[in-house]
Amino acid sequence: MISNKRGAIVNIGSYACFYTFPTIAAYASSKGALAQLTRTMAVESIEHNIRVNAVGVGDVITNLINEHNPDGREFLAEHGKLAPIKRAAQPEEIAEVVAFLASDRASFMVGSIVMADGGMSVIIQ
Repeated sequence: MISNKRGAIVNIGSYACFYTFPTIAAYASSKGALAQLTRTMAVESIEHNIRVNAVGVGDVITNLINEHNPDGREFLAEHGKLAPIKRAAQPEEIAEVVAFLASDRASFMVGSIVMADGGMSVIIQ
């Protein structure tokens, strides 16, 4: 990207960049660090015309936790109902946000953490 003087990096974070609950200390710490890494990389990379942003994702119905929970997709769907939108996302919904941030249409976005979490990051539970 540096040699091409152009590029876009989109990191995948979580609502845990800003919000937490018991039992996810390591996960929330890593996502908070990812948010700060995104902002720092953005400042360091913009001189090369490389934009760095992140998406703070909420619950998405995937097989991500199937190794630890045999009903992982069902768990994520149910947990997603805690969000103000009352559901979990489909992977394609998050992909659209990532595609936008990677595109030239987001050319003025630098160091942003775009929350695509169904509202989880704006409520207290």
